[in-house]
Amino acid sequence: MTAISVYPVTRIEADGKIVIWVSEDNIIEKAHFYPFMPIRGFARMLVGKSLEFLPVAAMRICGVCHVTHGIAAIEAAEDVLNLEPPKDGLLLREIAGLGNRLQSQAMHMLFLLKDFFGEDRDIMKMVFKMLELGSEIVKISGHSSIHPSNVCVGGMLKNISEKGRDEIKKCAEEYKSTMSDFKNLLIEKLESLLDENEIPENLGNVELPLLTTDPFYGKRESIDLLDLNIIPPEKYYDSKEIVEECGSTIAYYRNSATETGPNARMRIFFNFNSKLPLSVNIAYAEDAIKGCERIIEICDALNVNGKTRNFTQPKAGRGIGVHEAPRGTNIHVLTLREDGIITDYRIIVPTMFNIPVIDNALIGAPLKFAETIVRSYDPCLSCATHFIRIVKRRD
Repeated sequence: MTAISVYPVTRIEADGKIVIWVSEDNIIEKAHFYPFMPIRGFARMLVGKSLEFLPVAAMRICGVCHVTHGIAAIEAAEDVLNLEPPKDGLLLREIAGLGNRLQSQAMHMLFLLKDFFGEDRDIMKMVFKMLELGSEIVKISGHSSIHPSNVCVGGMLKNISEKGRDEIKKCAEEYKSTMSDFKNLLIEKLESLLDENEIPENLGNVELPLLTTDPFYGKRESIDLLDLNIIPPEKYYDSKEIVEECGSTIAYYRNSATETGPNARMRIFFNFNSKLPLSVNIAYAEDAIKGCERIIEICDALNVNGKTRNFTQPKAGRGIGVHEAPRGTNIHVLTLREDGIITDYRIIVPTMFNIPVIDNALIGAPLKFAETIVRSYDPCLSCATHFIRIVKRRD
């Protein structure tokens, strides 16, 4: 086998690298994809801070999947406090989270455009329109399209107006129509590439256990922390060079590499069964469409005059927050002392699960498709990079 390094991997979130071993006919026999960027330390930054600071900092872990981190963080706090937000606060929070999902899934399609559609400007306009619509939903529900300030412990700071609710519903309906058209174009393109033998039949697809807790929001009771295995780089990679470069730990569930994300959600909750090459991308489109349908359903149920936030006194304990992020199951674990100050914080993000999935998806593929396969699983490396190795030197 011949070893090849691909760096940088383009059109992904943040900085990643692939080390690939190929056969004489350039078929990938082994591969490792990993973050190649410095740690930023958001989990450590939260230690010693108050619950008011929690969503503000957690959302800044990432500029793409910001709301999901805010929601997972405050869900963890509410778990400790035994705090149940009002019904309308939870509904509005769910809209904000789904709006973030729509933003991210549109961004995913933008990254894939060149792989499947080249410089087609009409399709590019469709994708930018979806990005605009998703951002408008987050802006109305959360008061900002990025890092929305309305998301808080206890629910949401403020409700929205009737006009705002109607505008969210309109945006979701238009997004759904546009993504449905895009999905059909993507299916047609994949079928055409397959018929013309330009793409292998099972390219980028994997058969691994699936992890998801809910189609739209997240359920902490569906996750057992004892089933989580957090693996340091030296236990996963057999290359000393990769171990020294990698900035992420790996997450297994029930001692197995496990796929999380839109493909898991669609297969478990909606009987998605596409057999096309790179079918995970069709699942991303389906995931966004289902998200739009749920937003429309919530708009019909939301009382814009209803209470959106509850309060309680701080207490000590450990809490778990789970939210179904654009890329999969996002888990935050925090520990509070009795005055509500954070004493420990841990984050297990979807990309930590999906790095081994990407490694599996690369095996057997022609080398020229390596970056397309990585992009198809939409890794978010800013979220996954929170591991640093400290070496003590003797003078």
